[in-house]
Amino acid sequence: MAPTKSPRLRLLHIRDEIDDLTAALADVSFEAYCDSYTLRRATERALQIVSEAAKTLPSELRDQSPEVPWNAIIGIGNVLRHDYQHLDDRRLWDIVTVHLPELRPVILCLIAELEQ
Repeated sequence: MAPTKSPRLRLLHIRDEIDDLTAALADVSFEAYCDSYTLRRATERALQIVSEAAKTLPSELRDQSPEVPWNAIIGIGNVLRHDYQHLDDRRLWDIVTVHLPELRPVILCLIAELEQ
């Protein structure tokens, strides 16, 4: 398998995007987020990367964590790429502030399993 297709590398990409986006939005209010073109675009790009990385994970690996809404994670990438005119800032904010922090420990466990 080519290194760029490595499930471990893709999981690391997801982890890094979660960490970087969480740090970028720390101490930022929803109102400030909405007012910042840069933060909104950074959020969209980070979510695209998370979505694309999740899409390339083998289904056997995703099946190890059935509690994760993999289809929704993959699907948000399609919305960001193709239906961007209907983006909802509140929905993206909730993904970043609620759902990504919930996803992080699962990603860390999957990384640890692959490193064994």
